[in-house]
Amino acid sequence: MTIRTKLFTAVLVVLALGLLAACGGTAPATLGDIPAYPDAVELKPGESTIADTLKQNNQNDAALRAQLGTGGKTEQKGYNLPKGATWDQLKSFYDDKLKAGGWSTNSLVSGIMDQANQGNDLFHVANWQRGTQNVSIVMVTSPTNADEKQVLISLSSQ
Repeated sequence: MTIRTKLFTAVLVVLALGLLAACGGTAPATLGDIPAYPDAVELKPGESTIADTLKQNNQNDAALRAQLGTGGKTEQKGYNLPKGATWDQLKSFYDDKLKAGGWSTNSLVSGIMDQANQGNDLFHVANWQRGTQNVSIVMVTSPTNADEKQVLISLSSQ
């Protein structure tokens, strides 16, 4: 083999490995693949203003991406959390489930989110990545009733 052929082969191997790493080696996740927190109750459009908003967000995202021809999508859904659920419990649940499914966190992004979450009793957020997908969870606590909490799940695919 000539040096040129070896170099060409090496470049092809590196590109193939890069593509596999970018894909995460697994099929893209769907929103249905992201588990619900135990005993959480899904918010339904027509019954919840939050669910109505998330449904509209999904439609707006699809329309905008179609107009721009960018591809990808963002899907969102929400759940009422059981009484007594805490941010630490929620984050730990998703951290365990998502990491077991090949998702990872970005230390810089996670550090910024952790700082923003500290001292904020009403709003917490975390994010995981796998290939060209991101999943974010947002826990929102009612400012008038600390027992009313929802988790919003957002899955973005590029």
